[in-house]
Amino acid sequence: MKQKQRKRAAVVRKKLARLPDALTPLVRLVEQKRHAELELAALDALRTLPTHPYIFKALSFALIEQGKFEDAIPGLEQALRLNPADPELHNNLGICLSAIMRWEKALVCFDRALALGGSDPDIWKNKGAALSLMHRWNEAVPSLVKAIELFPGDYDEAIDLLAGALLNAGRNEEAFACYTELFSGAPERAAYLGCLIVLGLRLCHWEGQVQAIQSLRHLSEGFTLSAVAPFHALAIPGLEPQELRQIAECQAQSSIPPGTLGERQFATRKSLPSAQSRRLRLGYLSYDFKDHPVAHVLPQIIELHDRERVEVFGYSMGSDDGSDIRQRLIRGFDHFTDIRSLGIEASAQEIANDEIDILVDLQGWTTGGRAEMLALRPAPIQVSWLGYAGSMGSSRLADYLIGDSIVTPETDEAFFSEEIVRLPHCYLPLDTTQHIGNLPSRAEAGLPEDAFVFCSLNNCYKLNPQVLDIWCQILGETPASCLWLLRPGASGAENLLAEVAARGISTDRIVFASYVRSRADYLGRLQLADLALDPFPYNSHSSGMDTLWAGVPMITLLGNTFAGRVGASLLGAAGLHECITRSSEEYRQLCLELYRQPDRLQQLRQRLINGRSTAPLFDMPRFARSLEDIYLKVSEAGSMAESAGCK
Repeated sequence: MKQKQRKRAAVVRKKLARLPDALTPLVRLVEQKRHAELELAALDALRTLPTHPYIFKALSFALIEQGKFEDAIPGLEQALRLNPADPELHNNLGICLSAIMRWEKALVCFDRALALGGSDPDIWKNKGAALSLMHRWNEAVPSLVKAIELFPGDYDEAIDLLAGALLNAGRNEEAFACYTELFSGAPERAAYLGCLIVLGLRLCHWEGQVQAIQSLRHLSEGFTLSAVAPFHALAIPGLEPQELRQIAECQAQSSIPPGTLGERQFATRKSLPSAQSRRLRLGYLSYDFKDHPVAHVLPQIIELHDRERVEVFGYSMGSDDGSDIRQRLIRGFDHFTDIRSLGIEASAQEIANDEIDILVDLQGWTTGGRAEMLALRPAPIQVSWLGYAGSMGSSRLADYLIGDSIVTPETDEAFFSEEIVRLPHCYLPLDTTQHIGNLPSRAEAGLPEDAFVFCSLNNCYKLNPQVLDIWCQILGETPASCLWLLRPGASGAENLLAEVAARGISTDRIVFASYVRSRADYLGRLQLADLALDPFPYNSHSSGMDTLWAGVPMITLLGNTFAGRVGASLLGAAGLHECITRSSEEYRQLCLELYRQPDRLQQLRQRLINGRSTAPLFDMPRFARSLEDIYLKVSEAGSMAESAGCK
């Protein structure tokens, strides 16, 4: 950031040197980085020289450095009318538009700036940053590479952005190389080490993992400094619940805009509807109303909502992928609004205009969330649910978190900034209308005909040395078995197989599942597994639900975090309490017992299949009513608090 400020100050200083003598105080204020005074001086100068474009440029510089992006836009637009061939003005306008999430317009500005001054690395970097914010990470990469090539010396800011774009694009090996280079040059930066740990999980590259996590604690001063994204932290072995809350608090502090933006509240209504007045207006906010696990578990609940109790709005922050599941969700909501192209404040205003009573954020700290918009409080009550298994770290972002007695027990309430409200069984819903396809042959699925099939069709970042230790011990004691996994990307498969071999297990015992496009076929194929193994500390979530819906029993190890207790929540609601273990040794022993007692395993399987019509895990009408009861409860609590003058 300091490097960026120095470079921008030098450019502005050069431009301002051409000004009349009366404006030389602006140059001095730029040099001294006295941005508030520069703002006042520029405004004063405009009274005598109201059409001088360089004064507008100085004003925009002052406002940008103070984070007053919207305030800077009118002056920049005026300056461009006076001097449309100035690339820096286009660039500064793009910076402001990007900061308020008007990314498409920002890209137009950056492209115009590049057409006028294509050798400026800052413009290429800003374009790459905007594309990254739009989650067009692969498109961001060439712009950031160009910025790095043009910059004299090491352009650390652009390299940092490039590494992040590669990480988010799933180009894990390239991202690992970038972060390795960044960390070698700045070994005090906890965030670089955090990304290396995350990428190590994605690539099944676990060398030195325990020591790296300890170093991360030290560099981040016990996670009181920014070190790792909250969602990524859920899969890092050994992190304690309080540490996860601390990580979320750091993220919240850096995400809530400073000053007036963080203090504004768009929801201005003074009262919530009572149970006797109009229906509650529920707003569901998500980036993932598309072919995504969140969308696959949600639609039946939206359809089952009692329209005499609630009116249901959907707000989509993500792209339209044209999928059947998106179309079903659109049909399921009473109202559906695409806010992807809207800025932070415009998005909040859209929700506030709909007079939403309870806004349910399905994103949390997962990809595509808009914490800045939640900070504007577009609804009087905001609830976190479903997408992110943890705390948002700030009561300004969410008042309540929906859990259950297993994932969010009363003893863990100190680890959440939100007030916990609990569903009576599992907090995760399931779409029980989804069809389970035909059972293929073992050969068609690439599985050994006579082997006992252990499976864990989870993303590879949920694997770690401790998990593989136990799984390989199980394989070592069950000679007629194989382990069915999703294939890790890039070098991950090779690294994972090397880890298996290092534990004395033949890599022939590992079978990687091929990609299946149809969910019905995916669920049908899952039935070939004999027993599912739940990873830890980040359990199977939607993948665990799929496994149980397909009729495959699962063994879980009860953890000490929200994400590490989901397996137990699923199994408890399915009526398979005996599949919940409390230690790694109990986990191993139970797997061996079920391998050696096929009748017992078959009984579990049949109980699971029979439970599709009786177990709470699969009873979605009851789930929908319980969810509505929670909404009414928090609404009434909000009304009582308002009446008492507490809100």
